[in-house]
Amino acid sequence: MKEQKGYTLIELMIATAIGLIVVGATISIYITAVGSSSNTIKSARLNHDLEAAMALMINDIKRAGYWNGAVVGVDSRNNPFTAAATNINIPISTCILYSYDADDDGIVDANEHYGFKLTNNTLNMRGTGTTTNSADCSNGTWESFIDNTQLTITQLQFSFVPVTGLLPATSRCLNVTTDTVTDAAACATDATNCTAATPCNIAEKRVVNIRLSGQLTSDTSVTKTLNGTVEVRNSRLLTQP
Repeated sequence: MKEQKGYTLIELMIATAIGLIVVGATISIYITAVGSSSNTIKSARLNHDLEAAMALMINDIKRAGYWNGAVVGVDSRNNPFTAAATNINIPISTCILYSYDADDDGIVDANEHYGFKLTNNTLNMRGTGTTTNSADCSNGTWESFIDNTQLTITQLQFSFVPVTGLLPATSRCLNVTTDTVTDAAACATDATNCTAATPCNIAEKRVVNIRLSGQLTSDTSVTKTLNGTVEVRNSRLLTQP
């Protein structure tokens, strides 16, 4: 009979070491893949939530100043949704206020005062109000419309004029009477050409730049910033002085 020979201790140790290396490499690849997948899911969730919030703000702000009574033959300078107490306004950079004729009855109702603002790292939407001339944006009722247990808002900025290096669009003022255009957040009174005896017809084209930043509440390393620009569809018509 032939002598039976097995593996030596050294061979077993080498085989075990190689096996451990292979297993370790496999586990490392698995952990990396899981981590990468988790980061991708977190980033996708943040992108989705922020983009949804931005889209909501843009689509609603576009409607500012809409008036069902603006029909052929009606003087749009009498639009009640662009009056001093209802005109779109950015009292502070983290808040915007506006109104529009949601029910098409031509009357400014309490539930037709809208707005968005940043409060305690979350986004709030206004449901009712009495004016858009609220210096601290406290007028009316507000409620959060995002889940701040999932998403933390770190920045919200509204501006009628360019945001340096980021958003170049700007609001403009057209003096129809003098045929002059100026880039400005509001139309300054032209005391030289626009007087009580010879008033000027003015048209304001409103553009709103928006900057929104957020992070996952559960992982503050996952961040996102969005920039957007809204052109308000309904220009404001008025007379100066």
